[in-house]
This record gives sequence, structure tokens and C-alpha cells, in this order.
Amino acid sequence: SLDTPIYKIEEEHIEEEYKRFDFAIEKSIKEIEDMQKYADNNIKNILSMHILMLKDKVIIEQVKNETKEKLFNIEHIYDSIISEYLDKLSSLSDKTLSERASDIIDIKSRVIRNLIRFNSEDANKIPKDCIVIAKTLTPSDVLKFNALGVSGFIVESGGFTSHASILAKSFGISTIFNVADISNKIKNGRKIIIDCKSNIVIINPNKKDIENYTILTENIKKYKEQSIIDAREKAITKDGVEIKVNANIDIPEETESLPKYGIDSIGLYRTEFLYIFSDVNDEENSFFPSEEVQFKVYKDIASKMKGRVIIRTLDIGGDKMSPALGLMDFKKEDNPFLGWRAIRFCLSNKNVFKEQLKALLRASAFGDIEIMIPMISVLEEITETKKFIEEIKFELKKENVEFNENIKVGTLIETPSAAVIIDLILKEADFISIGSNDLVQYMMACDRTNEKLSDLYNPIDISVLRMLKHIINSTKKANKRITLCGEMGGVALYTPVLLGLGIRELSMSIDSIAKVKNTIRAVSIKECEDLVKEMLDKKDNSFSKSVLNSFRNKLNIKIYEGIN
Repeated sequence: SLDTPIYKIEEEHIEEEYKRFDFAIEKSIKEIEDMQKYADNNIKNILSMHILMLKDKVIIEQVKNETKEKLFNIEHIYDSIISEYLDKLSSLSDKTLSERASDIIDIKSRVIRNLIRFNSEDANKIPKDCIVIAKTLTPSDVLKFNALGVSGFIVESGGFTSHASILAKSFGISTIFNVADISNKIKNGRKIIIDCKSNIVIINPNKKDIENYTILTENIKKYKEQSIIDAREKAITKDGVEIKVNANIDIPEETESLPKYGIDSIGLYRTEFLYIFSDVNDEENSFFPSEEVQFKVYKDIASKMKGRVIIRTLDIGGDKMSPALGLMDFKKEDNPFLGWRAIRFCLSNKNVFKEQLKALLRASAFGDIEIMIPMISVLEEITETKKFIEEIKFELKKENVEFNENIKVGTLIETPSAAVIIDLILKEADFISIGSNDLVQYMMACDRTNEKLSDLYNPIDISVLRMLKHIINSTKKANKRITLCGEMGGVALYTPVLLGLGIRELSMSIDSIAKVKNTIRAVSIKECEDLVKEMLDKKDNSFSKSVLNSFRNKLNIKIYEGIN
């Protein structure tokens, strides 16, 4: 994430700073005016006040005068001035005035973001194929840097299950997390090697390092070619059980490569990146994509796929933020993963939710689309969503718009509460998908992006295994379809565990497909069931890790020379 930069400027650059500031103010006003079109009267009044604040001539004049006097970049001056106002407001005894501080924070963040966002001149300063070093990394950062052609990220915090990591992986950008204080140890222009397999960073590599990693790079290219061939073959266990393997995608462009891997179905399309991505590429629109924009994207994806396409409704919040949220009374939360996100946000903003659902229903006339609701905590979230979908269907019928009247609506099981009431959810949902990333996080009460808790975030912890078994058994008893689409599904080490628990359908990023399928072909269901029984009976996490690694090492799995 980008902090407010601070640097000295020359006198001849003052007018250019003024122009940047005027543009940022005008753009911020336009963004809020766009938001007013979708807001209720109460929110419209708040947003009107935001616009008045942005137009405040006293502040604008003060910012420009101090920029001229102090010769610092204008975003730093603006940040300093607004921060002073915030300090004064926060200290007031008048509660109404002190609470106004949160509005000013929203405005300040938006203006500064519009000041420091990438432009074509900034992009030219970033060399193609470079490695970016950052303290933190958000999905929107990944999207921006991917458009500039970067080759890798080294990040001081975060983890491989974060959405920034998942997105970087889908773009094929090498990323290493939790490298302490790296931003203070490397200067621009240094040569670096990042080894994601060994999780090491080599600064100023010597000749031998370069030779070794050049050979490894060539092996990786060969592996990728062979992995495509392996991915195309069916995943059938030694005892003849076929396991369905689908793809997870983050952006529509990923569908282009799926046929090459023999994939005909999408088990998870994360639509939130459409919302974030619209802000990256469309300078005139930082608000949510319209119904028509979404319809075209969903229609295009569905019409290209022979099998079903499961589309997850907007899962914004947590570590996935859209700049448009700043316009929606979306205050900074102490615990964003437990906050106003996903279905909670959507049901509170039905005008936004309606545009997505309407687009999905319209697109369902062009392919086998299924709707998946994320972050279910209580049964009422499902019933309210289904009722809302029926209302939209009724509107479409009146408008003589074609759609699949029997479109399936499923739920993503990510919370312990949803897992506990799975029997009730199954009466409402057409299918179930397990979101292992959040489910493990909430089961273990640990932030999956916190490097200090990486040992605690354990997908094969005895509590997680028991919960997965409960969800899978309940779903099979109800004769409903179940799949797992979290990162656990794409880790070949865990594949025998999932098969032993009863999973027969998986969804993952395309670069995981070959290794997972090769593992499936090397095992029998009976062997996997015996493994899981042993892990559950022993009730010892250290034993589970040990026995799983031992099981894995005995398998006759295809080895990619120079890679495994």
C-alpha cells in the first residue's frame, strides 16, 4: 500500500503541483457525485457535506500557499494541514464536531489517493521485469504493478493465503512474504534473486548463484510445458474414482488459458477483483462497475465455458478493498476480517447488490452460471438473499428479459457458525463450497496474514479436520453437491486428506492443477480414508503432519526434474 510521499520540489514545479491538486479535488468530487446516484437520502446529505468540504476555498488556498512557501510536494502539505484540523476536532468536547473527524479522514484519504495514483509518467519510471519491495501488498497494488509488467514482489508482512498472494499467483508473479525490514536493506537498482520454493532472497547474487538459478529457470519452463500435458489428463485414482478438478479465476482474461489445461468448469470466480480492477483501468470511474459492464463480463465468461461457472457475489472488505468504499460510509475497522464485508455489505447496500444479481441473471441465459453467496454467518442471510433474487427475477420477467429461471444458488462455508448449522443451510442451498482460507482462519482464531501466527494457521489441525468431516458428511447425507475452492485444495500435500474426508470435486488456480492431478492418480480412495482415520484417531497435530509427510513420500508421484 502506498503511504503519503514526502519530497522537496523546485520552484518551477509549483504550478504543476497546483494542477495535480486541482485535478485530485475535481476527481474526488466527481466520485462522490457518482455515489450520490445510488445512495439513500440520508447518505446523500452526508455526501453533499463531503463535497462542500472538498470545495472549501480556505483550505485550498492554505494548501497552495504552504506548498509555495515550504517547497514540499502538495500531497504532503495537504496531509499535514488536514491532520492538524483533525487533531483540533478530535480534542473538542462537542461530540458532534469530534465525530465529524471520521468524515474528514475519508475525504483526506480520497484526495491523497487521487494525488499519488499511478499515471503514465510514473509507469515509465518502473522498469519492466523488476522486483517490487513493499511493507504491505493489497490486491489493488498487485493489479497496478501487473499492468506495468513487474516480475516479483518481496513483502515485509502478509501470507500465501492473502488475496494479494492469490492474485499475484494467478498472474504468475513470484512473491515472497514476511521478509522483515527488507525495504530498509535494499536500494533501488540492486540485483536480486527471489526463490519462492525455498522462500529466500539473494541480494547482489554472485556468478555461481546466477548460473544455478538460470538453470532452475530453464527447468521451470520445461516443467510448465509438461504440466500442461499432465493437467489435461483426467484425475482418476488408482481404484478408478474420477475427481472433478475446476479452476479458480480472479480476472476474466484467465478463461483464455483454461482449455489449454483441459478445464471446462470454473469453481470460483472472485468478482471483487472486477470492482477493484475497474478503479485501476478506468480513470473516469472509481465507483463500482455498472450492471451493463458486469453483464458483459459474466456473459463472456459463461459463453466460453462448456461446463458450469460458479460466480461468487461481491466479497469486498477484509484484505480486499475498493476505493469506492470510501464513498459508502465504509469506515476503517479494527477487525476488518470480522467486519462489514461480503454478504453483510451486500445486504446493507441492495442497490449495489441488485446490479450484480441482475447482471448475473441476465448472463445466465448464455451459459451454466451458478451463484455463490460468501461469508454466511446466519441462516437469514441466505433466505434474504434468495428472496431478493426472486424479486429481481420477477422484474426481469416483466421486462421480458431472458434468464435461467432455475439458476442454482449455493453458499460458501467459511465461518464456524455456518458449519454448525450446515443441516439448516442445506435446506436452502442448491450446493455447498468450502472456503478453506477463511474457515481455517476463523476456526483457529488467527489472522492468516499475520506472519507470527503462521504455525497456528494449520489446515490439518484436528479441529479443522473434524469440522470438514462434519460439513462433507452432512452435505452428502442431504444429497447435495460439495466442492472445496480454498487454497488448501491447490496444495498437493493435502490432496489425500481431502479425498479421505470425502471430497470428490476441487477448484484451484491453474498452476496447481498438474501437481494435484498427479497426486490423485497416485492414490486410492481406500488409502486416503485410512490416512484420515489414523489422523483423526491419534488426535495429535505433530503426528498428523508426520504421518501425512510419510504417506506423501511413499507415493509414486511424477517428478519434474530440477523442480520437485
